[in-house]
Amino acid sequence: MRRKKRFTVVIPSYWGRRSGEPFNEEDAVYDHPTPLDGEGTLARALESVRLLRHRDFRVVVLGVATHPDLEAEVGEKLKGITAPFKRYYPLALLTHGHEEGLRRVLAEKGKERHARFVSLRGYSNIRNFCLIAAHLTGAEAAVLFDDDQVYEDPYYLEKVEENIGEEREGGLVLGMAGYYVNPDGSYRVPPNRDPVMAEWPAVERMNRAFDIIEGGGRLKRTPWVFGGNMVIHRDLFKRVAFDPLVTRGEDIDYLVNAKFLGHHFRLDNTLWIRHLPPPKTSPLWRRFREDLDRFIYSREKLRLQEPADEGAGMVGVEELDPYPGRFLRDDLEDLIFRTCVLMAMRYLSQGDARGYEECMNNILRARSPEWMPENPFLHYMEWRRGWEDFMREAEDIPGLRSVVEGAFDDRG
Repeated sequence: MRRKKRFTVVIPSYWGRRSGEPFNEEDAVYDHPTPLDGEGTLARALESVRLLRHRDFRVVVLGVATHPDLEAEVGEKLKGITAPFKRYYPLALLTHGHEEGLRRVLAEKGKERHARFVSLRGYSNIRNFCLIAAHLTGAEAAVLFDDDQVYEDPYYLEKVEENIGEEREGGLVLGMAGYYVNPDGSYRVPPNRDPVMAEWPAVERMNRAFDIIEGGGRLKRTPWVFGGNMVIHRDLFKRVAFDPLVTRGEDIDYLVNAKFLGHHFRLDNTLWIRHLPPPKTSPLWRRFREDLDRFIYSREKLRLQEPADEGAGMVGVEELDPYPGRFLRDDLEDLIFRTCVLMAMRYLSQGDARGYEECMNNILRARSPEWMPENPFLHYMEWRRGWEDFMREAEDIPGLRSVVEGAFDDRG
């Protein structure tokens, strides 16, 4: 009889300024934070969790504000949303107040050096907070889920349980990927017919990468993973952290970081989630800047890699084909240049001088990434070693666990 496993489902929820309020340059940038005067999608996501039949899981919601001035209000807003669901399953809301609580415990115990790992600002830091929450709740695996998604398969966690932490052909399964199903029932990305993106073959390469969903057996190695449908075993998340310098695409970057240590994510083609994202609100030039940053950074990390662990070997870019591998090769700057020129022409035709200027800045940014450390690989490995120390010591600091466990008892 298969041993039952305990999971923690962790759901970040992003909230920003009220509708109509101007963007503040100090605001953290996320794809589609919910305005504080809006309803958002979190309640819908939490309602879908009620479908899950597994008997040993807990849910942690992370309340994320785009600016420190909004933190208290976001916390109160989310208390009202999450409270009704506490009657159905164990649920904790962790806010920026809990972030400060964890940092305070570390300071009291003389472990201030670990405070850098505790942050609710930026995608990678928030994903690391997901792992911290899973660790402090004693989960065998962290099940990452986003609030713009819904579960429709009641046996989702049973499917996870079948393989996570188990020896399968090709080795121990410590990382699993599922896929997204669109509102129309498809899993491929709709064709991008915008001429501005004609020189940026992301959609084509992603759809080619999705061919593995139908081909072959149920479990297979994958070059991609979705952050909202991602399962990480504790033996992996205690060693591998998300890279805080990656502001977009942190999910695939995590997959690559795991590869550096010899661990390979497996796609389970029965593990699907319905994805219902609201429209993205940030300007195209800003979203493209995040893409060019992630690919330039990831390519440099691959180029400068060294053997990271005994028997781990080196990660070749071909292992990441067709996506993201297409954007990790020597012609990346040319792809960026051509796309930025097309984008700039669009902004110019619309009389948008700011958009035009930022497209030109993107070209310069790609050719001279001054924000990047001299050696991204060594920089990340230093961070990872510190993370591993933090994960090991966190188990012996009871005050940390108390901060999280207390949130399950808080009835708002």
